[in-house]
Amino acid sequence: MKAVIIGGGIAGLTMGLKLQAENWEVVICEKSSSLPKSGHAFLIHYDGLSVLSELFIDTKSRLLKQHVNLFILRRPDNQEKIKIKLNDWYCLKRTEMISFLHSLSTLEIFIQGRSFSNFLYQNNKVVAAVFENGDIEYGDVFIGADGSNSKVRDSIFGETNFSPVEVNEIVGTSKIMNRNGEHRIFQKIQSDDKGLAFGYNPTSSDEEVWFLQYDVNLSDGSEENNPESLKAFCLEMMKDFPIDAKTILDSTDFKSAYIWKTRDFDLLPSFHKENVVLIGDAAHLTLPFTSAGTTNALLDAKCLSESLREFKTIEEAFTNYYQTRVLEVQSHIDQGRLLKKIFLNPKENNERGFLLPLMSDSNKQKSAIIEKPLKIIYYTDPQCSASWLFQPILRKLKLEYGDYLTIDYHIGVGGPSWEQSNIGSIKTPLDAAKHWAELSASQNMILDGDVWLEGPLYSSYLPLIAFKAAQLQDSDKAITFLRRLKELVFLEKKNITRWGIIENAALSSGIDAAVLKEDCTGKGSQLLEADLELAKDLKITMFPTLIFLKDGIAFNRINGVQTYENFEEIILEVIPNAVKNTINCSAEALFSLYPNMTESEFSFILNISIAESRILLNDLYDKGKIDNYRIKNGTVWKVKLSSKISI
Repeated sequence: MKAVIIGGGIAGLTMGLKLQAENWEVVICEKSSSLPKSGHAFLIHYDGLSVLSELFIDTKSRLLKQHVNLFILRRPDNQEKIKIKLNDWYCLKRTEMISFLHSLSTLEIFIQGRSFSNFLYQNNKVVAAVFENGDIEYGDVFIGADGSNSKVRDSIFGETNFSPVEVNEIVGTSKIMNRNGEHRIFQKIQSDDKGLAFGYNPTSSDEEVWFLQYDVNLSDGSEENNPESLKAFCLEMMKDFPIDAKTILDSTDFKSAYIWKTRDFDLLPSFHKENVVLIGDAAHLTLPFTSAGTTNALLDAKCLSESLREFKTIEEAFTNYYQTRVLEVQSHIDQGRLLKKIFLNPKENNERGFLLPLMSDSNKQKSAIIEKPLKIIYYTDPQCSASWLFQPILRKLKLEYGDYLTIDYHIGVGGPSWEQSNIGSIKTPLDAAKHWAELSASQNMILDGDVWLEGPLYSSYLPLIAFKAAQLQDSDKAITFLRRLKELVFLEKKNITRWGIIENAALSSGIDAAVLKEDCTGKGSQLLEADLELAKDLKITMFPTLIFLKDGIAFNRINGVQTYENFEEIILEVIPNAVKNTINCSAEALFSLYPNMTESEFSFILNISIAESRILLNDLYDKGKIDNYRIKNGTVWKVKLSSKISI
């Protein structure tokens, strides 16, 4: 089978490489006469880069890219509105990507200077592509990868009905002067009363791409596409923006800057007609707010090549390709339009931190909420040592009996300061440190009491409020956040009453730290007061406390740490036919659920000895799957933080 690919950009080159790996005959036809020497940089998601990793077999080439690990949206007065960690985003130049794809290529036929003109048909199917220079290329399958202004798309579906241009972008690159270690942050400064924003991304340690987005109604047309006019226009539009934004313009060569008139079009009813199929921007176009274009082009190439391999007929393959990609693509189109609406009408819309100017997995629906027979009201405190000792039991309960339990997390404290703890013997920080050391020895659970000597926690109210504020964003991420707070105080001796420590814990848990800070002074405080009032009504006097309910009626409670068998007895008393799930004994599988574990947690969950645990853990460590760090009374094991991208 022979594929004629029209368009030799990122989508076309990737498609050619994928098909060549499937032993297809491939011809790539590119209208330009040379490789691109200019072009802006873009953000790309790990999902897209993973497609390239599959092609990366035996070459010394490396794709020059910059990992971007934090997004911050702020107002011109520098007030932060969104601050969230990015795990899987990279920024790179288009020229680097094209060069890299060419370095992977063993294609013998990459023909430049071919601008598509029309198709030749026989029995209603395309048999050849005709180019403006008179060349004719025959084939079996024709793939349009010729971008947003696709002539291939127009030739099979008619003229495209684009959305009106409501937002323009001016794009440029700048040399980084001194960012104080901020070269891995995607920052955006956005007006709160009009459609105007300035953003910048690192492409390397000493260069960044920037963009000025503006409502076209704000322009008087003075931004002619020449260096002097563009710079003057940018400076005028950004006159009320902070100095760091204007400094970027000063280090920009506006000869390479340009205006991008943003637009999209409705999802096509199909990506193909007969034996002609579209990929990338030719098939679907999203507004730039989502940064979805390049990632989607790569995923298109992967999906289409796999469909052609798996299905017997071209029609079946093309249909599967469309059905596989359509929901995700539609979600990105919708998200781009929603982000544009928020951008153009900031007074009427509040992003509340939940909608990033990046593509999301909004099409991937969350699992339906399943009604479970038992509910547990669980009261804890992030600095309560007994609650820390309870962690292995809690984790094992979720794994074995999670099908029957809904755990409702609540927070409480014995008083506004640690001295008012209900452990009557603890009167000084030294007493607390000794108590924790005794617990660690007697209960075989790692915890380091030196935090009371090196940086005592004088009040736990701020982390309590932060947890309640986190629940407003996402209940599952809030639980991860609570666990991280406990790790920080019990294992890493960090004072979790300090905002900087809380913020880092929130970011590592997927919580928006800017929204969290705002909610800590509002709704978070109110929710904490509600938890404390409920604790009084329920007569909560110690942590952890678990109250078991069936059909909304409390029938049992456990105060403090008790044996795992006690919890099982309570569950089986009400649900005698309950069958506990078998825990996957693969150490690697367990770490995919719980990325940080002490040796005692690991051995308790798998019901093996500490000695057996160490053999399994050291084996994973030797294979490079996990890392560890020592504290004075034990070892903590964690998933290894290494780049998932090898290219």
